[in-house]
Amino acid sequence: MKRVHSANNLPEAHLLVDLLADRGIRARILNANASSIAGELPIDAALPQVWVVDPADADRAREVIDAYTREVPSTATVKCPKCGEENPLSFQLCWNCGTGLEGKS
Repeated sequence: MKRVHSANNLPEAHLLVDLLADRGIRARILNANASSIAGELPIDAALPQVWVVDPADADRAREVIDAYTREVPSTATVKCPKCGEENPLSFQLCWNCGTGLEGKS
């Protein structure tokens, strides 16, 4: 196994492992629960770490992770047709009332 990334938090680590799996790269998370001892260890040692199972996949995994981290998150929103609440463009249902946002523009 080879370490390819230190995530900012556990949800990010899980997202990256899933992203790598989608690209055919087997990866695991180490230090998943080490955040509780941050302060007793250096912060980089307490962060969740993404490790690839096959060291030969390390360079490709880093490329996938780098491409993901360079993406600029969209701040675009869509207004719910029922309640008028603003929702992130990536949502399929209104977070406020549950109405479908199909046909959003």
